[in-house]
Amino acid sequence: MEQLAALAFAAADVLFEVDRAFRIRNIGGSIQKLTGHSARTVRNMSLFDMLVPADRIFLKRVVEAFDQGKSVKRTAVRFLRGESETTVAMLGMTIMPGSIGERLVTATILDRGFAPSSTEDGFLDRASFLNMARHMISAGEGTAQFNLVMLALPLMMNSAAMRGTALGQTFLAEIESILRFNSENGAVTRLGNGAYAYFQKAEDDPNLIAQKISEATQAMLTHPCIQKLPLDTLLMEYSEIETALNYALEMFADEKTRQEMTFENLPDCLAAANSRDRGMVTSCRNIIRDETFFQVLQPILTLKTGIIQHYEVLTRFAEGVARGIANTGDFIQIAEQIGMINTFDLLNCVKTIRLLQQLPNGIRLALNVSGRSVQSAEFASQIMNLLDSAEMKVTPSRLLIEITETRGITNFEGATALLQWLVKRGHRICLDDFGAGAMSFEYLRRFPVDFVKIDGHFFRNAMTSGRDRILIRAIARCSFELGCRTVAEMIETEVDAALAKELGVECGQGWLFGKPVTADQLLASAGRVASMQGASAREEIAVSRTTSLPHQRAVAEQPSSSSPTLAKPEIVRKKIT
Repeated sequence: MEQLAALAFAAADVLFEVDRAFRIRNIGGSIQKLTGHSARTVRNMSLFDMLVPADRIFLKRVVEAFDQGKSVKRTAVRFLRGESETTVAMLGMTIMPGSIGERLVTATILDRGFAPSSTEDGFLDRASFLNMARHMISAGEGTAQFNLVMLALPLMMNSAAMRGTALGQTFLAEIESILRFNSENGAVTRLGNGAYAYFQKAEDDPNLIAQKISEATQAMLTHPCIQKLPLDTLLMEYSEIETALNYALEMFADEKTRQEMTFENLPDCLAAANSRDRGMVTSCRNIIRDETFFQVLQPILTLKTGIIQHYEVLTRFAEGVARGIANTGDFIQIAEQIGMINTFDLLNCVKTIRLLQQLPNGIRLALNVSGRSVQSAEFASQIMNLLDSAEMKVTPSRLLIEITETRGITNFEGATALLQWLVKRGHRICLDDFGAGAMSFEYLRRFPVDFVKIDGHFFRNAMTSGRDRILIRAIARCSFELGCRTVAEMIETEVDAALAKELGVECGQGWLFGKPVTADQLLASAGRVASMQGASAREEIAVSRTTSLPHQRAVAEQPSSSSPTLAKPEIVRKKIT
């Protein structure tokens, strides 16, 4: 027994002796480093209870396979350490000699620099997943030993309604544990829209995991979509490999393009990606040159009172002109890459000011401006001249400037000088997608910000992530003390709104309060809305919170006699950043 323990410790930090129910009988090694607790504290605890919830179901599958005599690889799990921290460790398992049902479990702590970055459910983020692919490709030495497999499950298994129930969450956790257990190295990433990607040995059947999910959940997968790509080394440059893999993952994540995928290898993906990129550059240039884009407006309101603070100006494209460009975020990135973002932002500013000149004085609009433009001396000079010109005259407080972080700002002096000039002139500054980029807190520290907009995906994750709730509550408190108002994006239900208020967020934006509407639709209802505000010194538009959901989704010809509503927009539902 002592020799066995010595062998286990040769490559492990902690050794657990557990009974058949996985209660810890004896323990040795760096348990304090692993869990933050002493050996006495964790003795008689269940090893399952020491893991994050998502990894408990995963470990259950590992143990079941082990008990059935199947080969079980060392696998990474996350141990709880305090209320919000975790420690990643590789687990190994063997039978305790001379006992029935008891096991020896080893835990080798992974240095954070080597542990892949994972989400709350244990899946890898995109960057970590691609990095794992690089190692698997290099291991092939010319012949593909692994496949990238992409799996799309039926929508009923990934619906928001299902995730909102305890039974649904358990069901999905079971599915996700199957994905992690059966993928190579437990490497799985979520693509969205019910799609996942993982790695598998080249000789394994790509339908295997879908079959296991169907068997374990007793749910018929009526239309699973499966696509595989061999991870070969025909592409020698990693930048090419990354481009090809990213393109394949993006194509499969989109339900519209998923069925059109005909790629058989990574070179095919690279060729398609390069062709798409050339087409998107041409489309981007044409959109800016011909000004074939238009604006829609979405309200941002105070959660406690239902008072609209302002509208965010979102960009849409005329039908047929944005070939290959999935959304405005992609369009902005391309415009930045080809050096046309300054031109686009100025054109967008002109359109916004002209729109303000048509709208009642009580309405304020927030214009998105790229971080690349904000730090440009040329753009600063042009927008200053534009705002001071006679034909562009508008009350400064009605035009807010919303900074987007598609490209990180490096010229802080130039950006700060422009923003201070705008604030002195009477404009307010908004910081968009806070929490999504690496520089959010640096911007908040340096810039004269009035509104902090919490990234929609960050906020949505807070519905299930205690860690994210703690962070958002801290952001809201910090913003309040700095004199900034916080806005939660992507609020779609009353539950979302209640969570935002609970976390201390002051304002909200999302479909619960109103879909994006065109300028004509807003103008059609502006008279009725303006009549409700009277001569308010604060220039704020009151909207009844009790009727906002049903009425803002109603058509204009069905108005409420007691509450103003927005005209129903004919806009495809999509979050654009």
